[in-house]
Amino acid sequence: MCKHSISIIIPIQHKIKNLTGILKACEQLQPLEIILTINGYTQDSIGSADSYNCEIITLEEPIESPNLYVIGAKKAKGQYLLFLDENYMVPPSLLIQFLQPLLNGCADVVLNNLDDFFYQKQQPNLAMIWQQVTNHFFYRPDLNINSLLFPPYAMTKEVLEVINPDNLSNPILAQMKIIEHKFRICDQLNIPIPQVLPFPSTQLIHYHLEAIANWISKMQDPRGNYTDNNRKRDIILGLQNGEQKSIPKIITGKEFYSNTYGDQQLSVIIPVQNEEKTIESVIFEVQKLKPFEIIVIVNGSTDKTEELAKSCGATVISYEEALGNDTGRAVGAFFAKGEILLFIDGDFLISSHDLLPFVQSIQNGTDLALNKLEHYYMYRLPYSIVTACKYAVNLACNRKDLGMGSTTAVPHAFSRKCIHTIGFDSLLSPTLSQVKTILAGFHVQNVHSVDVDKLNRVRPEKHFSQEGCLSLATQQIIGDHIEAISYLIEQKRGKECF
Repeated sequence: MCKHSISIIIPIQHKIKNLTGILKACEQLQPLEIILTINGYTQDSIGSADSYNCEIITLEEPIESPNLYVIGAKKAKGQYLLFLDENYMVPPSLLIQFLQPLLNGCADVVLNNLDDFFYQKQQPNLAMIWQQVTNHFFYRPDLNINSLLFPPYAMTKEVLEVINPDNLSNPILAQMKIIEHKFRICDQLNIPIPQVLPFPSTQLIHYHLEAIANWISKMQDPRGNYTDNNRKRDIILGLQNGEQKSIPKIITGKEFYSNTYGDQQLSVIIPVQNEEKTIESVIFEVQKLKPFEIIVIVNGSTDKTEELAKSCGATVISYEEALGNDTGRAVGAFFAKGEILLFIDGDFLISSHDLLPFVQSIQNGTDLALNKLEHYYMYRLPYSIVTACKYAVNLACNRKDLGMGSTTAVPHAFSRKCIHTIGFDSLLSPTLSQVKTILAGFHVQNVHSVDVDKLNRVRPEKHFSQEGCLSLATQQIIGDHIEAISYLIEQKRGKECF
């Protein structure tokens, strides 16, 4: 290996017993230099380094670990930079294999392959969940959780100069810039490490939100260029502005005042498209809840869904064109008269017994009642990107208690006062409505578990995809989460938490 090519950077934050072993392994690479950045510790922490001709940079005051890499990177003179962790020794044979794609000119950046951790059958830590999410946001789902957040990693001097060494202080931002500039990333080799170390939650969320904010700015799109899948947002804008062309055909159905929920009335909102096989049974079931009204939003249907809904006594709102996912919910909320708004789908039946807890929760003071999805913690590992996105957004809102609870999933229910505050148009993008609700200080909780995945009708045109590609439904949901995080970032910009 060429002696004048490699700079090795190792941050030292603790007095470590295996420093000699780490340095001995590094020496076998014949590097140009080994740079140790010492985080507020004295010479006795690194006494063994003297015999290895290391450049030692000692800081009087402790700083965050990534900043130690920044200091070392700025000092580095080599053509290739290898960043190691103080906590474990990597055999030199593996380090040589790890660097080979750089030395051969086949890659510009090398990341450690952590698929063993990604696919293991246990709940991932928050750092892994967030990394899965941002790699998808940045259009590199192939990286799974592989990241500059988890050393070892390596890059060429050219990469460092382009992304700016200071950006290593936020590893996620640095990785975003690597992806933005289309540098070649190799992540084929697994260097075994004891664990993927957790990070403080606040620091971790800051890293990711800052990187996502930069990405959104570069994309010039609050959805990060992910599809909206033909949502008719103009219809909702027209309703907001009172435009006659946006007013649908409405056939008012039966309305029943009831004291079942005290002085509050229940509106059940059901968007449908070609659901003649299920709509009658769905309506009959929700009638057991004694709602004031059942609103069926029929859009783009070519079957008998509309006639069947009318015959069941529902209020039917009709659009000839398909409105796209979730637009029907927003339309239903606009026309609903109740104080409690329950949202379900029309393509599968949920028992009234399972729907009642959502209604009662709003009656008792909750403003957004979500489907409790804790069972996802225990199986279906690794998490799908949709599940990971749900969890990440709740973490970003400082609502870890909500887990995967999300308005992306039905059933859920809103209070009328909440809808009035966040705007019915927010329901166009389900996750945006949830984030707005949380940030506005409304009461949000998971109230009951309904396994809708087993009930939901599979739509091949939305749910299936070519190998290696995301389905349209998944792409849209990712876009919804980016849109919600865009809103969160704007609300938090300049504040200490961001």
